Amino acid sequence: MMSSVGVFSLGASEGSSEKIVINVGGVKHETHKSTLMTLPGSRLAQLVDTEKPLSELFFDRHPEVFTHVLQYYRSGKLHCPTNLCGVLLEEEFDFWGIRGTDVEPCCWAAFRRNKDAVEASAQIDPSVMENEQSSHKAWQPKIWALFDNPLSSVRAKVIAVVSLFFILLSITAFSLQTHPAINPHQMYEVSADNSSENFIENVSVLPRVLDAVELVCLIWFVFEFVMRAVSCPSKPRFFMNVMNIVDLLALFPWFLRWCSGTYCTKALGFLHVMRCIRVLHIFSLMQHVFGVRVLKHTLRASATALCTVPLILFSCTLIFGTMAYYTEFNYIDSSFTDIPSSCWWAVVTLTTVGYGDMYTVTVPGRCVAILCAMVGVLLIILPVPIIVSNFIKFNSLLKTKYSMARKKEKISVHTASSS
Repeated sequence: MMSSVGVFSLGASEGSSEKIVINVGGVKHETHKSTLMTLPGSRLAQLVDTEKPLSELFFDRHPEVFTHVLQYYRSGKLHCPTNLCGVLLEEEFDFWGIRGTDVEPCCWAAFRRNKDAVEASAQIDPSVMENEQSSHKAWQPKIWALFDNPLSSVRAKVIAVVSLFFILLSITAFSLQTHPAINPHQMYEVSADNSSENFIENVSVLPRVLDAVELVCLIWFVFEFVMRAVSCPSKPRFFMNVMNIVDLLALFPWFLRWCSGTYCTKALGFLHVMRCIRVLHIFSLMQHVFGVRVLKHTLRASATALCTVPLILFSCTLIFGTMAYYTEFNYIDSSFTDIPSSCWWAVVTLTTVGYGDMYTVTVPGRCVAILCAMVGVLLIILPVPIIVSNFIKFNSLLKTKYSMARKKEKISVHTASSS
């Protein structure tokens, strides 16, 4: 007979015997009621906390995990096998009514290893999550993959290469326009008697060619942005993405350049400054280079740990700046005239830049400088292991995501063709 909690009763206990048989996945375990009552809130404790508990219980669960669960009842220490996924262990512990936080410190790393991978996978940008492409129109996921995921197909790689070409071409044209030999400017020609001046415009073909090149690049950028905006799985997420905002801002200077002509130069002169935004197209490279995308997710995941570095730097700056001031201010030609200037020296020393504009002279001051330099080296290498660890983790996760998406696509295509 099966109860509502999925337990099969194979007979009632006889007399006052407290021995209970627990069959988990075909593996039988024998224990006592008093052992199971050591964890009052657990599933087994609730099942046997009756006047006539069942003599044998059957659960269709993982037998290896239950071995460690039963040992937790006996010893009060929860260990877990290292050969099983941490997510599976957490699901099994939840079924038995055991908290995962009770895992012993010696097994905590193995228990959290896969859980951390799942949490890191959730931080990955939705653009690489194959299950985020939930659209009612079949063409949208395909176009989105073409313009956002270069590893999805050969055509997507071609589009990525073309986009990289236009990005580099646009940046090159923008940079060449600032060269004195190419940039059109007006020159003064002074007459022989020095009595008058005439304007002669240095007209060249190259500026017009560069303008044409930028116009072609602009057409491609607008086309690419529109296609990605139309086919994206989620419009709010798309327009809230920092890289997409940068792409959109980089398009404005070309449209606004006509407003900076003769009639509105005085009123809209600041638009000339906005033309430097076109350099932001270089950030579009992040959307097409796999390693840079991994680095973006790595820095995002490491943001919490990296935020401690400026705090430590600020604290050390105040400490060593104050120490340097009080060890050097009695020196006649000392550069440490006040604590703010001493803090500047501390920042330069801690970051190992060493401009040399200020330096300690006295023996106590040099001791402070040595200690400051040593702390600065340690401060610089502090975030390196965190970044490296997260980079390796996200590199593996992104490769897995891409490979799983391609495998699922191949399976779905094969299934569709066979049906």
